[in-house]
Amino acid sequence: MIDVGVLSPVTGGFYFGEVLSGVVSRVQASGGRVTVVQTLDAGNTGDEFVPAPETGIPVGWDQFDGVLSIAWAAGRPFLQQLRSTGVPMVLLSSDLDIGVPTVVADNVVCVRGLVRHLVHDHGHRRLVFVGNVHQSDMRERHEAYCAELASLGTTAHDVGLVATPDHVERGGRAVAGAVAEAVRAGGVTAVVTATDRVALGLMAGLAERGVRVPQDVAVIGFDDVDTGWHHDPPLATVHQDFAGLGDFAAGLLLEEAAGHGGPPRQHVVESVFVPRRSCGCGASVAGPAAQAEEDGLALAVEVERLAGDGTAVVDADALDGVVSTHVSRLVHRGMSPEVVERFTHALVTRLGRERPRAPTGEGTALCAEAIVRATLALSRAQGEENLRRTARLSRSLMEQHDVGIGLLDRVGSAPSDLHWLSAVSTRLGCLGLWETEPGGDLQVAGVYDPDGHLAERLPTRLRPQCFPPRALMDQVGAGEVAYVIPVRGASGDHGLLTVVGAVDTEYGTGRTTHNSWAALLGVALRQRRLVADLRRSEERYSLATAATHDGLWDWDVAGAECFYSERCRELLGSDVDRAHDPRPSPDRTVAPELAPWGVAVHPEDRDGLCAALHRAVTDLEPVELELRVRPGADGPYRWMLCRAVPDGPAGGPARRVVGALSDIDQRKELEEQLRQAALYDEVTGLPNRRLFLDRLTWALHQSRRSDEASFAVVFLDLDGFKLINDSLGHLRGDELLRVVGERLQQDLRSVDTAARFGGDEFAVLLYGLRHETVLGIARRIQERICAPVLLGDHEVSVSASVGITTSDAAYADAEEVLRDADIAMYHAKDAERGSASVFDPAMHQRATARLQAESELREALRSEQFTIRYQPIIALEQDAPIEHVEALVRWEHPRRGLLLPEEFLPMLAEDGAVVQLGRWVLDTVCRARARWRAEGVTRMSVSVNLSARELWSPSLLTSVLQALDRHEVPPHELVLEVAEGTVMADPATATRTMAELREVGVRWMVDDFGTGQSSLEVLRTVPAEAIKVDHSFVRSLGEDPRTAALVRIMAQTGRALGLGIVGEGVETAAQAKALAQAGCTAVQGWLYSRAVPDSEVPGLVPTRSWHGRGSTARP
Repeated sequence: MIDVGVLSPVTGGFYFGEVLSGVVSRVQASGGRVTVVQTLDAGNTGDEFVPAPETGIPVGWDQFDGVLSIAWAAGRPFLQQLRSTGVPMVLLSSDLDIGVPTVVADNVVCVRGLVRHLVHDHGHRRLVFVGNVHQSDMRERHEAYCAELASLGTTAHDVGLVATPDHVERGGRAVAGAVAEAVRAGGVTAVVTATDRVALGLMAGLAERGVRVPQDVAVIGFDDVDTGWHHDPPLATVHQDFAGLGDFAAGLLLEEAAGHGGPPRQHVVESVFVPRRSCGCGASVAGPAAQAEEDGLALAVEVERLAGDGTAVVDADALDGVVSTHVSRLVHRGMSPEVVERFTHALVTRLGRERPRAPTGEGTALCAEAIVRATLALSRAQGEENLRRTARLSRSLMEQHDVGIGLLDRVGSAPSDLHWLSAVSTRLGCLGLWETEPGGDLQVAGVYDPDGHLAERLPTRLRPQCFPPRALMDQVGAGEVAYVIPVRGASGDHGLLTVVGAVDTEYGTGRTTHNSWAALLGVALRQRRLVADLRRSEERYSLATAATHDGLWDWDVAGAECFYSERCRELLGSDVDRAHDPRPSPDRTVAPELAPWGVAVHPEDRDGLCAALHRAVTDLEPVELELRVRPGADGPYRWMLCRAVPDGPAGGPARRVVGALSDIDQRKELEEQLRQAALYDEVTGLPNRRLFLDRLTWALHQSRRSDEASFAVVFLDLDGFKLINDSLGHLRGDELLRVVGERLQQDLRSVDTAARFGGDEFAVLLYGLRHETVLGIARRIQERICAPVLLGDHEVSVSASVGITTSDAAYADAEEVLRDADIAMYHAKDAERGSASVFDPAMHQRATARLQAESELREALRSEQFTIRYQPIIALEQDAPIEHVEALVRWEHPRRGLLLPEEFLPMLAEDGAVVQLGRWVLDTVCRARARWRAEGVTRMSVSVNLSARELWSPSLLTSVLQALDRHEVPPHELVLEVAEGTVMADPATATRTMAELREVGVRWMVDDFGTGQSSLEVLRTVPAEAIKVDHSFVRSLGEDPRTAALVRIMAQTGRALGLGIVGEGVETAAQAKALAQAGCTAVQGWLYSRAVPDSEVPGLVPTRSWHGRGSTARP
């Protein structure tokens, strides 16, 4: 059995229904079956022209042995993709060229003929075409119309095209005004329309405007719809046999499927022009009318045969049988006016003539009786056909009503179960819903099979290619079709519905039963989903409301009542769930329905609540108000948050106000705690920096208004607090801070403010006093703070360094005041801890200069403005070569030139940036040493100075090794110099760090020897190979005999420990001689060489004798 798939925009009605009936008739006659797939959204009629849908969903592709596509059912890409699967295909009423046979009704010959008829037979000279030419058939008709007029030359003229929005009556009515104007003003006398339905709508519109057909204008349609038969005047048209068109196309497809098809070409099925009164003609004798005339003559001949010579008695039943047979044939072909007229005319003409051979009047009487009986039979047949159509329409309407009720008015059952199909005549049905996205797998959501025809259980999931299910297709009987309708439209895309039913050829609309069911089903599915979503939303809202523990209230302003939820009644301390005001609205000046509020709300908050609710009603202004509410008569007031949203027309009063009441009492308590935390110090309870700045800002403003409103700020930093905090712990440290805070407040007035800024910093704002008294107050504060404090078992004391600034200076804001007080405090701390200093502008200048220097240093590090100079260390042995230099860092300042280390290293050491500089120095020195080796300097070691921060840095070992490895420098060629004081700060850690580097080959020297407090034990254990006598001792040699003695002792100590002795800072020959006499082994200084760039170091090596050589240039 062959399965034919038909792609059609809709599944029934005039044209599509007739075409499908021809397809089904031909396919089933060949033992096949048909599945019709609707491609337009459910609910569309097919009357309005819409572009071919491009859903791309391959419905039934695996089920069909051949496919017939009708009109604009699908676009070119979809059909080409389907064709590429190898399935045979035929296109009907389509101008797409995709390499398959096409079948079209004649739209050219018949149109050119009717144009010639209007021009030659009726003398029309000015014509107009009315219709929508987007569809290929309509476009072809218009082109034929234009071509024929063009071929007639000057005989007739085309006034133009009057475009309609669709192909039905609505479109014709829409342009009736334009056509009437063309008739009256433009001289148009004839109209050719694209379809009969457009013509019928046009003629109705013209009649309303007083334009007569055909007296004022002739009208010709196309399609020969039965409505045009009975119009007054009957509509001239072109008759096309749509069922025959479908039959022919199906035949071609069957041949293609059997492998007997020829090359793809276009097949044209003949159409016939049927002139009628609307074009100015009488009844037509063409097409069906000509066949009707033959039928009438055939009936007359049969009657004459029965009459014979007029002597025999003819049985009335036999006569009725003959008449009924011929009339039935007529009914089957369609009883248009010209068909009935020609049939009757032929019958009467033949039987009404004289019969001279008849001896009696029996023959004549029989002929007359036959005419009467034929007329009655025709009338009865027409009535029966009308009754049949009316009954079917009534049944269809009732079914549609029952389906609508079944889908949209059912409670508790799902529309997807298809039980609503029991109200109609459909035998079988199946619904597949998309599992995820449209075009994916279908889930079989419902099956309608009341008689159990589907013995095979349907799968629960299908691909679109396998829909409808094979088991359902196997049940399609004679005269039936499996329809597949997309449940798609304004309600969304839900899936596919398939039903088994008869072909619908009735009525002039494509909104057939199955199409309407699918549209209603989509609405029902969407409605069910919306109801489910609403239910879930209500559940979520209910749960959310319960979770938030809010009280809800709903004020129906127009209805004068307010509803209160259980939680709302609990919060208000009320048992009223619904309050109502029975008075008519003109009498309302207050709202008694809000009475539960009035009792519970704090008196101070009632006016604000009333005003907010009034604005909500009159101005549609949302409400958000914090107020105090007492739930019970004796209970405390609690803070509540009232939120409400009004609802009403724009510009008008609210009809309804919906709100919520939340208990925020705990939040308000927390806010107060947060306010305290934001403005007060947690440890001491004193105001913090934020609150202090606020009060200082106020004092600043007051001082600008009045000279009497002077103020002073005392900024304090505790000396020794860090040691106590680190040794006794943070709890004891906090206890000490609280004691200091209490002592600060003891001497202060109510207008003064003491604050803690964090750490060990405090500040005091003194307001409204003479400035000369401030220093005395500050000293009393210092004395109180210095008093001993017992912390557990420990008695401790701290001092306070104090900076003072006053309102005498013209400050712009509070931050400037604190800045200067802080500068004065640091000035005091630098001068002497525990002292006080009053700010003066010079302090600010120094601080600004320091800040500028720090900024320049950061830029110097970033842009590598530093450079290295190298100073040789000279062995005191005669003619000893240069084998050791010391790397000395310099800063090439963009403005100030070359700066020595003492001008920038202290600042770098303070914030740790010296470690970054140290890494750069190590890398630069190792790079230079590698370059010297490449230039032939094989024996040379380099000393690099380490600061305290570098020595304690955990990354020191890594940084040194990476620099050595990067430039392939042997570790023994690097000598690290560390100051004696740095080593003695933590001898154990220093010794451990130095030993780690000594193990890998790096050498050490102890620099600035004699300035620290070294012990012999430390000197014995540190892995140093030499000590360097500080230049301060070298400088005083020859000036103080005691210095020479100390240098000798240092040298003797070094020799005893096996250490070399280097004298640094040698500037004179006398100093060099004294160092040699004291036992030093090496010297360095300006006497021998300035510090030179790395490029000059190789030039130092050949020099053998440096003794007595001097240098006056300083680096």
